Amino acid sequence: MSALVCAVKKLSDLDLSVPISLPDAHNCSATWHQWSQAEIDALRLAYAAGRPLLVRGEPGTGKTQLARAAAQALGWMLHAETIHPRFEPHELRYRFDAVRRLADAQAQKTLDDTCYWQPGVLWRAYGWEKAEAYLPEAEKNQHPTGHVVLIDEIDKADSDLPNSLLEVLGQRRFSIPALGLEIGGGASGKDRPQPLVIITTNEERELPAAFLRRCVVLSLAPDADYREWLIQRGQAHFGALPGVPGREQPLLAPELLAEAARQLVADRDAVGSLGLSRPGLAEYLDLLYALHTLIPPNEAQFDAEARTREQQTWLKRLSAYSFLKHPVDDGSSLAHQPTQARARREDAAGQEPR
Repeated sequence: MSALVCAVKKLSDLDLSVPISLPDAHNCSATWHQWSQAEIDALRLAYAAGRPLLVRGEPGTGKTQLARAAAQALGWMLHAETIHPRFEPHELRYRFDAVRRLADAQAQKTLDDTCYWQPGVLWRAYGWEKAEAYLPEAEKNQHPTGHVVLIDEIDKADSDLPNSLLEVLGQRRFSIPALGLEIGGGASGKDRPQPLVIITTNEERELPAAFLRRCVVLSLAPDADYREWLIQRGQAHFGALPGVPGREQPLLAPELLAEAARQLVADRDAVGSLGLSRPGLAEYLDLLYALHTLIPPNEAQFDAEARTREQQTWLKRLSAYSFLKHPVDDGSSLAHQPTQARARREDAAGQEPR
């Protein structure tokens, strides 16, 4: 079976009904991922077509997490790079520490090129064998069966960055003239699958049309029923998962997930009516994780019902700080955090709101 067919089959066999656990990796905390059919179909198309997958969507919809989940599903190594405004296009291929080399030369030390060149995510993915000599000792002697590249938040950079990727991603190879190296190229085989490249954007900057034409595009938009969509994601993190150790029983009660989702939708509408960026899944999960930490399931002083009641009280007290983040001058606005925080505290205490 060819590497391409094998990878596509692994993606086809993913189970939509069971969330998968993602461990700590690449400065990201352990979490759970709930597959959608749109994600699986887009990944299959991108890999079969040999194109990068561009994932669009508002912050907190799981764009970065998708790359982690794909790497785990395929059993491949993930190489992640987060873009920032001062990012240089060549850094995806390599970095060169000219300052360190100059200092060593002035100190008349022996100059070893492997100490100054650092392989970027594309070099690692398209030419792992040639990159190994330049890797830190802790990363050597690994034998990845495949590679997933994550280029996160490409919209943070100017158009030079996506334009610089056109030839690299189209030809699947590039050169490093200073080292006389040709990276990539050649046909993939059973033991050498081509990398899967996933690129994310928060839509802060329009991407060049030529770049978009060379991508498969997935828009991670929530379902029409946003509240139900939130609850489904909450269930992946806190619902019961039969057969998963530690998840035989719900970590948070279903009514708590529903109440948090209802409050977020209300606050989202209030913030959105002012033309401000709205809270979403990330804020929803942050609040739920806080409630789970503040009153954990093994808290001896509470039975299950009392624990849920206590968590509901704290949900009212804390939700404004999680969902209402923008400064709003109008104290009568439902998006005005100080007013809403006070009203929710009083409601949690059983007081008549002022």
